[in-house]
Amino acid sequence: MWLNQRTVDAIRLMAELSARWPRAVKAADLAAITGITFLNVQKTAHALSRAGLLEAERGRYGGLRLVRAADEMKVAEIVRAFEPADCPVNFLAADQSRDPVSTLMFRAHRGFFQPLEETTLADIEPRAIARKGDQAAPRSGRIPA
Repeated sequence: MWLNQRTVDAIRLMAELSARWPRAVKAADLAAITGITFLNVQKTAHALSRAGLLEAERGRYGGLRLVRAADEMKVAEIVRAFEPADCPVNFLAADQSRDPVSTLMFRAHRGFFQPLEETTLADIEPRAIARKGDQAAPRSGRIPA
């Protein structure tokens, strides 16, 4: 299993927006911060908005913002908004088939999605990750014995 680039971009954009929530962020600023092209930020934001995961406001004080707090949004929601719904493993159900291949594919699909379902945007928010790294790093510059 793998994710398409638009899905990965969407996760990055949403993580950046979580760092600034509840403030709105301009698409041009998100492009500069993430390195995603402005056009792709716009396309991805449009799809996220249609999926009900972010809101977009036009105008001088407008921008993009999450529809709810980052700790209430699972990464799996973003992935499901971008990955094709007709993917064969999306509609397999282990209890509907005794076929061992179908059962295996269902288990693999669940295994792939489990970490995405357990992770919130707050868990991958860039500043939170940096804070966790600062706490883990030794302050003296020496490696503890």
